[in-house]
This record gives sequence, structure tokens and C-alpha cells, in this order.
Amino acid sequence: MKFTICPAKPEDCKDIERMIMELAVYEKMPDQVKISHKELERDGFGPNPFYQCVVAEVPEEHMSKDGHTKVGYALFFYTYSTWKGRTVFMEDLYVMPEYRVLAEVMVLPPPGVDNQEPPRPIQRPDMEFPEKEEAHWGKRILA
Repeated sequence: MKFTICPAKPEDCKDIERMIMELAVYEKMPDQVKISHKELERDGFGPNPFYQCVVAEVPEEHMSKDGHTKVGYALFFYTYSTWKGRTVFMEDLYVMPEYRVLAEVMVLPPPGVDNQEPPRPIQRPDMEFPEKEEAHWGKRILA
């Protein structure tokens, strides 16, 4: 299945909000979500954005049963560690359940590549990638 991953735009915020809520419902915490697409747009696309985001999109012929073509997102932000310097923190990586094969494509190395370390979403030698506990599943991931 073809898909694209590209930087989010302000007009993607309603879809990002929808997927944030889908993730919160899955984690049985929808009452904890306090932001809307308006805050996402303000905080991610103003003159000093607090976060960055990429979205996964499928062509219209592969849209979801509910009519969505935006089927995943990764939201991350930069921070600073007094011990390690520049770091990037991935807040969420979410792909709608019916498109989870895309998530494997996004994080697994290509066939034939012998990679002992899990791939990182951003390759920057000047950034530190701290480990993060994956919510509720008990596996370790790199963020």
C-alpha cells in the first residue's frame, strides 16, 4: 500500500486531534485529553513552535472506513539535557489500527540491512535520543 510521510501542516490539526483522541480511548483515558485542534495549531505552527509533527497519509482509494486519509502521526519536540545536551523526545507515534503495517514500515530497517540497533526517527549526529518506556506494553523503544 502506498503512503506518504510528510511534515504536518496547520490544516492537519483536526486529523491529529482525532488520532490523539483515538489513542486516548485505546489507553482508556479520553478524559485526560485537554487540547483541541486550535491549541495544536497555535502551539505547533506559530512563530516559536513547541513541537513538530509528521503525518502518514494514504491515497483516497485506501481511505479508512470512516473516510480518513491521514492515518498516523508522530509528534516530537526538542529539549535539553544538562548531562547529554540536545535531545529529541517523541511524545506519540500513532497509526490507526487498520494501517498498522505502515508503522512497521516506518520503524523497521529495509530488507537486507543488518541493523543491530533499532532505527531512530531522525538521524542527527548532534542530537541525543533518550530511551522511552512505551506506554502500557512493557517494551522499550527509542524516541
